[in-house]
Amino acid sequence: MTRYGQAALEALNFIEAQRAPGAAVWRSHDHPKARPAHTLYHGAGGVILLLLELHAHSADPSLMEKAIAAGDEILALLPTLVDLSVNSSTGWGGYVFVLGELAKATGAKRFREGAAACLAKIADSAVKLGGGVGWIEPMPFSDITGFTGDREIYDQSVGAAGVILTLLYAHQEGLDAGALPLAIAAGERLLEVAEPTADGLRWRMMADMPFQFTAPNFAHGGAGVGYALLQLHRATGEPRYLEAAKDAARYAMSRSHPVGDKGGRLVCHNEDTRKPIFYLGACHGPAGTGRLLLELHAVTGDALWREGLDQLVAGIEGAGAPEARSAGFWNNHGQCCGDAGVGEFALLLARRTGEAGYLDLAKRCAEVILDASEAQDGQRLWRQAEHRDRPDFLQAQTGYMQGAAGIASFLQHLDGALAGRPVKLAMPDWPSMEPAAS
Repeated sequence: MTRYGQAALEALNFIEAQRAPGAAVWRSHDHPKARPAHTLYHGAGGVILLLLELHAHSADPSLMEKAIAAGDEILALLPTLVDLSVNSSTGWGGYVFVLGELAKATGAKRFREGAAACLAKIADSAVKLGGGVGWIEPMPFSDITGFTGDREIYDQSVGAAGVILTLLYAHQEGLDAGALPLAIAAGERLLEVAEPTADGLRWRMMADMPFQFTAPNFAHGGAGVGYALLQLHRATGEPRYLEAAKDAARYAMSRSHPVGDKGGRLVCHNEDTRKPIFYLGACHGPAGTGRLLLELHAVTGDALWREGLDQLVAGIEGAGAPEARSAGFWNNHGQCCGDAGVGEFALLLARRTGEAGYLDLAKRCAEVILDASEAQDGQRLWRQAEHRDRPDFLQAQTGYMQGAAGIASFLQHLDGALAGRPVKLAMPDWPSMEPAAS
């Protein structure tokens, strides 16, 4: 085991130290008054994924026992949830994936049934809109923006594009015969609401945006919608979805700026700001938007998309990352916004292309992550800022997208890759880790 694998186990020790009294799940961060969470993004759902990955490495039965116990607590929680979003991060979609993976790992019927029940919640809340379906929910991020009210949500992180990817996962795993037809209906609606521009197709985060936030990247913008439509094309063969995905990629790259002296480019975080900020992670950076370009190249063979991908990776290097921090690459080392997300993307590229430079980038990310950690008494944690505009609000979180579980998942993935035995539970918004068969 490398020092990266050892650090992943130490991160798990930190998570275990946050176990809620009398519960099978964990506090969301290390403050004594922190409450347990269950979602994929911040809570037990993401920790379960880490436990399953570590179990695949070691076959330690205690890891599976902990994953099953946490999964059973989630099953007990589900009937009590009301007004839960359909999204793939903190909502029903996240639970579909976590319970689906538990079902695959254990063969337990109850987890498969739980995943199907979550799918039913998604289907039941779909609303017929135009020639397809969508989901109308309370406006996301109201606690940050101050804007309230219901909206139709389009994006990958909290909206219809993410739901499509969850439904495609459910279809692939045979969880529900209605998953693919519902995904198609949602795709038709996303085609309807696309905004044509001279540079390609654009999607905003939601209908009737009440504040200035035109995000071209993956989590809340057109790159994520385009990625969902591309995967829908793969599942159906429908050419309109592929053309829309191409137009989404063209639009995203039209919002890129040169970075560094080696041909790098980065897509801006928000078109509406006077001075652009460039994120590097999965949410609004190359680690997210690059997935669309990688998959377009795989599907079409067009060198244009590989060229764009290379420009984004060069943009990471041009920004001085991962060693240098910047406005869009702040004190955050997690899967969403930070080094773990960039490192995972580098491992994806290494596995898909076989090019050693990507593995080197992943190792550099891991070194930065280890240097930023606090290690004591066999535990390892990261005290970091989830939000760029709140740099002094630091927490040592336990969850996947913003905490120790996700960072440890990257570290164990790198450890396995270096040993020639990589293990990674790829979420529905991730491409296949393996090269396409020739």
